[in-house]
Amino acid sequence: MTQSPRHRPYLTAGAAFEIGLQPMQTAQWLDVGPDHGVFMAAKRARLAGCPPLYYRSLDRSRGAQAELLRLVAANLTAHHADVFTGDARSLNDRIDGSHHDLADPAREPLDVLGGVVEEDFVLFDSEERRDIVVAASNAYTSSGRIVSCVGRDMRFAHDPVPNLNDDLGSRIDRVIGHVQAGKPVVRFNWFVTPIASRLFPEGSHDANVAAGSAAARLLAADHRKAGQTLWLRVERQTFLRLPETGALAFGIHTYSDPLSVISGERDSLMALHRLLGSYSEERLAYGGMLATRGAILKWLEERLA
Repeated sequence: MTQSPRHRPYLTAGAAFEIGLQPMQTAQWLDVGPDHGVFMAAKRARLAGCPPLYYRSLDRSRGAQAELLRLVAANLTAHHADVFTGDARSLNDRIDGSHHDLADPAREPLDVLGGVVEEDFVLFDSEERRDIVVAASNAYTSSGRIVSCVGRDMRFAHDPVPNLNDDLGSRIDRVIGHVQAGKPVVRFNWFVTPIASRLFPEGSHDANVAAGSAAARLLAADHRKAGQTLWLRVERQTFLRLPETGALAFGIHTYSDPLSVISGERDSLMALHRLLGSYSEERLAYGGMLATRGAILKWLEERLA
């Protein structure tokens, strides 16, 4: 039986983009999903050799990378000991049997980290009173937008998001700059997509829009298939200030569940109906949901009736 979604940010989301940072316990920082072994094999294959679409770093980031890797290893052995064993130099994954040399001199620490945990990580460091991206390992979303931010601030990554920089850019900068060591925070994004895989194909935005158009044609004939055709994609974003280097670690963990799993969850059905009915066409187009909205709303309404 398919489990309910791990996270439901749509229950409290508004129609407008929100920062929505919430305090988080350090024990909740990293997550291990039910498909961990299969997913990590695919993620390692995607990141192998640090292809520039998925990985980039500045030399100045090495100290922060090493600190982040040490903190992750300590967190995994403390809070995920059922899966990970080892120490600051090596880790063993009990699910897939993999061994990870954390002190491999031939690899950057962030490169090693990408093959250990399901999270992607982006590192920021301060430059002229701004937080600049100094390293990024981003397997989930393969547009290359986040990776291309290395050497820039996150406003460059947010440029394609409708009105985000204009409405919230300054506030996002302030929030990122004020994350404190020992006080991690978390926020979420979500959308509905025909793409089931947590690792999106290359050219992720265009691929998602194209898949949405194809799904819309299918659902135009029978919207009742929406539950088995579409997927709820949730992105969990964490922010943790590293105490030694002062760098900021931005973590990304993506979840994907068939839309059908919320068929019996009235609160989730109502929340999705409210949001999809209130989002602007520009917002829906950015999320690849413009073509499928009508079919999704009909599917939701039938379950709410």
